[in-house]
This record gives sequence, structure tokens and C-alpha cells, in this order.
Amino acid sequence: MTSKNLNYIPGLDGIRALSAFLVISSHWPNSLLSLPFGWIGVNIFFVLSGFLIARILINNRQQSFKKYISSFYFKRALRIFPLYYGFLTLSLLLVLFITYSAPFLLSLNEWKDIYWGTIHDFPYCFTYTYNLRANLSPLIHVPTSSDKLDGHLWSLCLEEQFYLIFPFLVYFLSLKNLKITTISILISCPLLRLWGVLYGEPHFTDHYWLGETFYTNIFCQADALFMGVGLAIFDVKIIKPYLTFVIVLLLWLLTGVTCLVFIRQAGWNSLAAIKSLGYDPPSNWFLESTKYWLINIRPFYQYTIVNLLAVSLILPAIKGRPLFLLIFQNKGIAYLGKISYGIYVFHYPILSILIFIGNTKLGGWYNLTNRPFPEICAYMIYIAITLIVAHLSYQYFEKRFLKYKTVPIKKLSPIVQY
Repeated sequence: MTSKNLNYIPGLDGIRALSAFLVISSHWPNSLLSLPFGWIGVNIFFVLSGFLIARILINNRQQSFKKYISSFYFKRALRIFPLYYGFLTLSLLLVLFITYSAPFLLSLNEWKDIYWGTIHDFPYCFTYTYNLRANLSPLIHVPTSSDKLDGHLWSLCLEEQFYLIFPFLVYFLSLKNLKITTISILISCPLLRLWGVLYGEPHFTDHYWLGETFYTNIFCQADALFMGVGLAIFDVKIIKPYLTFVIVLLLWLLTGVTCLVFIRQAGWNSLAAIKSLGYDPPSNWFLESTKYWLINIRPFYQYTIVNLLAVSLILPAIKGRPLFLLIFQNKGIAYLGKISYGIYVFHYPILSILIFIGNTKLGGWYNLTNRPFPEICAYMIYIAITLIVAHLSYQYFEKRFLKYKTVPIKKLSPIVQY
């Protein structure tokens, strides 16, 4: 394959917007508007990212290795680093400035959590090892943190770890061997999760940590990324895209509701568990034990079903037959997908700050939002602030760097190249 310009694929930005909405709603702390199954938006992002990265790399693999690898990392750095490191640096400086300007804040548990979490997590976030820190915490005994501002950055760390390895696989493996590798990972990852369930649950007492590790570890989530890779390297046919999506959606619902029924029989009857449709946050999966083996091993198969659901959304767009045109190709929604990186980065700290203000200045967050109308108003404020900040970041900060993606590296000044 020779290098060529890759066409924009209509519909993918709409899917990004959907994924972002799912994620930010999954973090909403109140029961009425929260979406406990919204974590699946992260896996949709993973599948989509795997496809787009594989598409770019395969398109450029005929170039010299130096040009191939430098171009990829240069463009990825332009897209990811400015916002990521800008956010990390700004949040650290602001937290330090506010704390040392008003030291009495450390007497408040809410601010103490923000302060110490930011201090402890910064080195790991800076080096894209935040998820590994959490995964290895029982072994390396790092201080625990509240993750008030950066708890969501684990997924960006996981993707960056994928970027460190995958470009080399694409360049040095033949297309045939890349296909074999992709199939092997799609098979081995669920089996690894099954082994983890069978071995991990009896040997680890901290079942919350075990569920988090399954969710945030590159080895357990690699099949999501390689599901997207498969879309780029295999000529997957889709005859009836809407029917395919409905079938996969029904499979997703049937599997989740079946798990939910048995989880409720085991005594897990919270509203959040019911609203999850059987796909509550993976950190809870090992806590919700039942007497039914198939329910207890759901990390083995539920991730795969979520990834297939993502494929059923993404594949039609790739084939030029995107689903739900009025939604996914709406200009406003497509723009939300374009700024979804900023939405993802900013939504979590914005929510933490709103909760902090509610707890310290307005008589308590839950006292303030324990009725439907106040909760809806607070949710709309949360969404509005997140979208405004993401819009401003994209228009006045991120685009200043993105414009260099179309400039050949050899034509950039030495400062820009560096």
C-alpha cells in the first residue's frame, strides 16, 4: 500500500460525542441522572482509537522507518501532549497556589483530598504510568489518593502505552503476521481475564482493586484496541448495518439483564445496580459475587460484548453507511465529537470542583441536589461548563498546535521540531 491522504469518515465524530456523553454521565454522583453503564464509552473510544491509529500507520508503512515513526509520534504529540500536559501543569500550579494562599483549606477533608491527590498522582500522570501505579499498588505500596482531579486519566495512559508498541508491530510485521497477531490478542485477552477471575478472586482480598485492575490494565483491555485494529486490516463486510446493530444491542442487553437478575437475587439491589442494566462499573464486579459461576466470570465476556457493540456502531461508518444520520452527522453533535478530547479531560475536575463548592459553600452537595429539579439544574450547569471549557480549549489552545500536523517535519523551524 502506498502512502495517501486518508479521507474524513462521516459519523465517527458523532460516535465520539456519544462516548463522551456516556463517560461524563457515568461519573455523575446523583442517582436520577447517572448512567452506571456509561463506562462503556471508554471502550468505544478504545475501539475507535485502535481503528484510526492502525489506519494511519498502515497507510504510511511504505515510508522509511525514520519518516514513518517520527511523523507518527510528532502528530500524536501535537494532538495529545499540549492539552494533557497543559492540564496537568495548570491543575498542579493552581492547587499549590490556592493551598499556600489559603492554608486553612487543608482543614477541609474535601480540599485535603484534592491537594494530596494532585501531589501524589502528578509524577505518575506525567509519565503516563498512572494506571500502572494503581495496578501495582499492592506490590509497590504507593500512597493512596482520592483521584479528585485526575482519576479519569488512566485511559489516556493506557492508550499512550499502546502507542509505544503498536507502530513497531505495524512496520516490522507483514500484513499477514499483523492479522495473526490481532486475532491472537482478540482471543488471548478474554482468556487472560478468565484466568484472572479464576485465580485472582480466591487469592486477593481487595476485590475492588481487582476489578479496577481488570478495567485499567493494558493487557486486559488490549482486545478493545485491537478490535479497532481488526476493522482497519480485515475487509469486514456488513450487509444490513441497522439489523446488525440491533442484534448486537439485544445481545448486549440480554447478557446484562441476565447478569442483573442473578446479581439482584444475591442481594445487590441498589438503584445504581438496577440502572446499570447489568453493566455497572467494573470495579464492582468482584464485589457482587453470586453463587452462579457464569455470572461471576462476567469480566471474561462482558468486555468483549461491549467491544462488539462498539464495532456495530463504527463499522457502518467505515463502510460509508453510518447509522442514525440525523444524530451522528448533525453538525452540532459532530462538533462535540471534535472537542471530545477536551470534554473528557475537563469533565472530571469540573465535577469535583462543583461538588467541593456544594459541600463547603452551599450546605452540602446532596442536600442541595436531593430533589429532581435541583439535580437537573446542577447537571445542566455541569454539562454547560464542561462544553464551554472544552470549546475554548479547542479553539484557542489546541488548534494552535494542530495546524502543524499538516506541515512536513523538515519544513518546521528547529524550535517547532523540538
